[in-house]
Amino acid sequence: MTSGIWHLEPRQVRPWYERTVAGSFHRSGIRAYLDLQRPQVTRERLREAFGQPRIITEVLRASTTYFRVRRTAARADALRGRLAQVRDRCRVTLFLPMVLASLLCWWVADVAIGLPWWVGLAALLAAVGYGGVRELRDAGGRDNLLAQVRTAVLFAQWAVCAVDAEVQLMRWSTRELRPTIAPIMQREMTRLLGPDYESLFVARSHEGLVDAADARYWVSTHTEMALQQKLDQMSGGAIAICGPRGIGKSTLLKKACQGILTGHRHPHFHVIVPTPANYRPEEFLLSLFQSVCRNYLALYGRKSRTPFLHRSRARTARQPHRLYRSALRWTQLVAGAGLIGIAIQDMVRDLADDAYRSAQPTVSGWATDSWGWAVAMWHDNPSLTRTALCAVGLALMWRADVKRWLDGRSLRRLVHDCHNYLTLLQLIQTVGTSTSLGGSGGGLTLGIGRTRGSTSRTFTYPELVWEFRSLLTRISAIERQDNWKVFIGIDELDRLGSTEQARAFLAEIKAIFDVPRVYFILSVSEDVGAAFIRRGLPTRDAIDSSLEDVMVIEPRTLPESGVLLQTRVPGFTDPFVALVHALSGGIPRDLIRYTRKLTEIHRRTGQAGLAALARELLWEEAAQALSGFRVLLAHQEGSASSAQTVHDLHTLISLIRSADPTRANPEVEQRILSLAHMTHPPHTDRVDPADELAQRWEEFSCYLHFIGALLEVFARRNYAARKAAYTGPTKPHGDLQRLAEARLEMTVSPHSARKILEQFRTQWALRPAVIPPAIQRSTPPVSGLRPESPVTLPRLRTP
Repeated sequence: MTSGIWHLEPRQVRPWYERTVAGSFHRSGIRAYLDLQRPQVTRERLREAFGQPRIITEVLRASTTYFRVRRTAARADALRGRLAQVRDRCRVTLFLPMVLASLLCWWVADVAIGLPWWVGLAALLAAVGYGGVRELRDAGGRDNLLAQVRTAVLFAQWAVCAVDAEVQLMRWSTRELRPTIAPIMQREMTRLLGPDYESLFVARSHEGLVDAADARYWVSTHTEMALQQKLDQMSGGAIAICGPRGIGKSTLLKKACQGILTGHRHPHFHVIVPTPANYRPEEFLLSLFQSVCRNYLALYGRKSRTPFLHRSRARTARQPHRLYRSALRWTQLVAGAGLIGIAIQDMVRDLADDAYRSAQPTVSGWATDSWGWAVAMWHDNPSLTRTALCAVGLALMWRADVKRWLDGRSLRRLVHDCHNYLTLLQLIQTVGTSTSLGGSGGGLTLGIGRTRGSTSRTFTYPELVWEFRSLLTRISAIERQDNWKVFIGIDELDRLGSTEQARAFLAEIKAIFDVPRVYFILSVSEDVGAAFIRRGLPTRDAIDSSLEDVMVIEPRTLPESGVLLQTRVPGFTDPFVALVHALSGGIPRDLIRYTRKLTEIHRRTGQAGLAALARELLWEEAAQALSGFRVLLAHQEGSASSAQTVHDLHTLISLIRSADPTRANPEVEQRILSLAHMTHPPHTDRVDPADELAQRWEEFSCYLHFIGALLEVFARRNYAARKAAYTGPTKPHGDLQRLAEARLEMTVSPHSARKILEQFRTQWALRPAVIPPAIQRSTPPVSGLRPESPVTLPRLRTP
């Protein structure tokens, strides 16, 4: 690291600068790029870059603290130069060696036998006097003596200043130089790598992908703020959260119930229960009732009473052996404790006697004096002592907090009722009483007996609803005194099956939703949310009357996906974010799933480039889609044409899985794109568009069309240049967000998704699919269809 700028800087700055630059190579963000072993970015290249005057000046001048450190280091250099000049004028004599020798001898003798201070002073004066007399005999000696004294003084000044400069440089390099170098080194790596900088997979940590539900990696969105505003404007009621599967409904529900929507935890009493499939409303309400009781008891540190269970006894054959082992252990324990007590009894008795004899007079005298002083104060100062006693009594009454104790009676009664409810909901209790009257005489016995019994019954559904509402009302009234809210979270209502089942379920349990100051948060499917949104139409159903509002969670945008992935996987660059965002459509669950898959491919193949990783990932997705449709086609009514199609799809899957992902394979990609442009399965007769096979083919071919577009965008070189050329504010159809929109649109209408993809392909100037030559079929087209040349999938060679 050579540069012509260092002659302008203090001598001590350069070593610290070079050490800090070398230490920055070990930072996780820098080491991740160096480990890729790219010829553009090596340690030697970075050292050369940071040896340039431009970078040195930028780094050193980035902090105002450096100028203060530089002045101290420059002063140390100036003192060092003056010291060298004066030292060069000195001639070796006995003066300084004698002074140093006398000081050394005094120090050694003082350490060994101990000497008074005046002995050392006398030895020093003797050495200085003898050496000074010899030096002052001639004029040259006098100049040499003065030069030696100046050398000693300058050396002391330089040593102090140099140590101060080193300390300041150490602090400066640790606190300011190292953080300054890191972004500049990142920028220089970007410059050295060129357009390939963001196209390299250099994720530094994957801990955020291990547990998707970990609260440390939750990223707030505008939806959370909107939900918090809705809750603040309501005094209770039911709010439904709807959206596609994996959008984060359960996470948002948990954050709302736990009171952490705004980033700060607000204490709430909350209960979150899932909704398994095929749950009857009575069973669900019974389970929810018990969960509320248990959680409320746990909130106040109470443990719910478990019902009595009959436990089987230990085997009779093992009991003697267990009793013997228990008796043996207890015997050993008692014998050991007894032996220890016998051994230390005298010592303990003596220690107690000594303590009593030493403390008894002092304690007795102190007690007698205190009692005498208290009696004297009571008689001599009656007003003062009575006032003090009244103050103590008032303080004790205030500490008793009678009002809080009286208010706590309702809480204690509520806790007691929770115990009773749990017992009543879990057990069937039987109570029996018997009365007998009898007498005997002369061998004759006469008796009358009467037995009465009663058995508790379970609540009917109306009774269960009323009792549950009553309990929640009392809980809300008590918790409201401490500004707490009550939240009941009902998760995974979309698992009930169809929308009609969800509607019937809500119609049955909606009676519990209007409890004052109690918030019910439900996660429902998109169909239920759409039914609530259509409430302004003439058609009304149970959903409209059950819910206060519906919060629709939209898929994440490309910037929001970038924030989520950067939180979970630091170092995940924008091209990889755009790739997994397009595949997932912005659904967080799929976003994490595809990121895990990409990380797995990176570890398995060792590839770091965007093109190779994207090609491997997209080929796997295409192979899975082909395999799924192949199984679906095999279950159709068998024919020679469908059998040939199944075989050709198998061959194409084998070709994809055997291809080399490190280089482009136009043949595989072209065959995928050709299948995407076919209007019906190859080797099959034209089918009715309303037929299930035709609909599945439309969905399958649209997905292949989507995969083909992603291959041409991400599995090609110069991604950064192409993105800069084809995207911008004036090119909305070329925005990468459009790919995610097309992925989501496939679940609604494959035809609409195709239009989005075609607009995107046109904007990015992607190549059109070359339809292979069609094999003319003699089968006439289905009536009502537009005449069209049939196409077929060409025979593939087996790899």
